[in-house]
Amino acid sequence: MKFGIGYFSMQSPPHNPRPHRELYSEMLEEVKLADQMGFESAWLTEHHFLDDGYCPSLMATAAAMAAVTKKMRIGTGILLMPLYDPVKVAEDAAVVDLISGGRFIMGLGLGYRQEEFDAFGRTLKERKGRMEESLEILTKSWADESFTYNGKYYQLDNINVTPKPVQKPIPLCIGAFTEPAIRRAARVGAFLFIPAIGVIPIIKALFDMHSTFLKEYGRNPDDFEKPLVREIYISDKKRDDAWEDIKESVTYTAKGYASWGSMIDWEGNLITDPTNPIIYDVAKDQTIMGTPEECVEQIKEYQEGTPMDNLVCRFKFPGISHEEAKRSMNLFVDKVMPHVS
Repeated sequence: MKFGIGYFSMQSPPHNPRPHRELYSEMLEEVKLADQMGFESAWLTEHHFLDDGYCPSLMATAAAMAAVTKKMRIGTGILLMPLYDPVKVAEDAAVVDLISGGRFIMGLGLGYRQEEFDAFGRTLKERKGRMEESLEILTKSWADESFTYNGKYYQLDNINVTPKPVQKPIPLCIGAFTEPAIRRAARVGAFLFIPAIGVIPIIKALFDMHSTFLKEYGRNPDDFEKPLVREIYISDKKRDDAWEDIKESVTYTAKGYASWGSMIDWEGNLITDPTNPIIYDVAKDQTIMGTPEECVEQIKEYQEGTPMDNLVCRFKFPGISHEEAKRSMNLFVDKVMPHVS
């Protein structure tokens, strides 16, 4: 069992606004501390043009994280690939991998917010095609030889992306909830990245679908990591009382997903109204919180109910202070991790 930290979004929500200069500084301190504590990975998440300043620049931030850590892997969870030029992404990823000494994970996703596609001069209709071509270009860019590529969206003539990354190739993961996207991940040999959405039966179904597709493509599912992101808040209070302390912060994220059309209920049905009161109940059920003993039991439920083998702990979700995040980290390492490893 592995444990990561993140994903970091560096949001400044209206119910607890913070200067972004401080949020980025605190994030680097938390990542450095997590590296020393033995957390195995740190993850970032991306969106654009939001009032809360949601992190828009994953590669620059990943490079900073790599520079202050020594052992942990640094992953994008996820970079919205269709918005970008794949050659530039390949170059940036290679540089981050070099700075980290071969610890970078390239996590990719399709994206879904119309505002982002409009601003980047892309269309939602093109995103699948751009993703397919970008995956090919990334792989070819990190190989040793020059290459030519003639696609519908990208045309490249005898280019050789330099410098090359330490890892050959940089490992890929794909954030996905739909069958076509999960099949794409299996086809290209990427592991599945599941964000802080979905209850245990849904998570199990997604991992099982990925494993089925991996077998279809002649791959062994046991060779692929199965990370899961959960908001985690460890307290001296029982679960229900701890929820009262953090519900506005946890549901802030959930309401954001709902407004973008990507929040789901217990059966996997979309929740698209951020004012729907059901969001509070769904978000509560998806959060690991309470006393250390309660958190141990909740994590064991995920271990027993899903094939998850890497719990990515989101201690710093929007609205949680630096001190609260560090307290949860320390309690997790001292009183939770030994019982769930």
